[in-house]
Amino acid sequence: MEPYIQVTIPVLDEHKEIITAELIDLGYEGVWEDGMALKAYIEANQFKHKDLYDTLGRYGMENSFSYGEMPSQNWNEEWEKNYEPILADNHVFVRSPFHPKNTTVDIEVVIQPQMSFGTGHHETTQLMIEMMLTTDFKDQSVLDMGTGTGVLAFLSSLLGAKEVIGIDYDQNSVDNAKENLKYNSVTNVSFLHGSYEAIPSRKFDVVLSNITKNINMGLLPHLANHLSTDGYLMLAGFLNFDLKEVDQTTTALGFDLIRNVSKGDWECLLYKKGTSK
Repeated sequence: MEPYIQVTIPVLDEHKEIITAELIDLGYEGVWEDGMALKAYIEANQFKHKDLYDTLGRYGMENSFSYGEMPSQNWNEEWEKNYEPILADNHVFVRSPFHPKNTTVDIEVVIQPQMSFGTGHHETTQLMIEMMLTTDFKDQSVLDMGTGTGVLAFLSSLLGAKEVIGIDYDQNSVDNAKENLKYNSVTNVSFLHGSYEAIPSRKFDVVLSNITKNINMGLLPHLANHLSTDGYLMLAGFLNFDLKEVDQTTTALGFDLIRNVSKGDWECLLYKKGTSK
């Protein structure tokens, strides 16, 4: 397997969320806090020193980071060591197979943490879960773009969806999501490798897209084409200062904003596809 680069960035609390978002935009697959620093991981062949230097330079931090190579298996060990179960919106418990069950919650999703984004810890995933709990999934067909570990796909099924398809452009994520099928009591979830070209030629009742802002913006026209009239589009992966741009693009494609939720600097939007557009 491809070795990974571990980057360590000392960062003030007020900069942690925005730097995390910037790193994800650069392609980093895992970012978490380690005291007063962020640790981030990216495949060695994807690491670009200048891109990281230029990005951190916007915050006067271009000379603050250190990095080194580590084998991919050690990346997984580090991820598991830092992985803790979460309780989202007091109803959904996301844990790994090596954590004990939580018998006090309504829904439990089990995820084996590996080299994928979307284990439930990031604010955007928690916002999606919160929004999903207030949306009707009963007997709905669901498309989960950027499925990562599959946590939102599994939750869709557990909320009553009749069929769920998760798509991710990263093969490691797809393999991880397929492995997680054995930990969750679902029979109607499948995973595909690719981007918008991998979406089946059909319409879906609900489309979930918890990806970075730039990728979401490029996907929006394709997602609109695959959403049924009166269907729901749920978007996350961007900060609140991007809200106006995202909303303008989405409404121009024929969507009406139903509601939004926020957590820190992150946003999650729920749209309905209009009948006249």
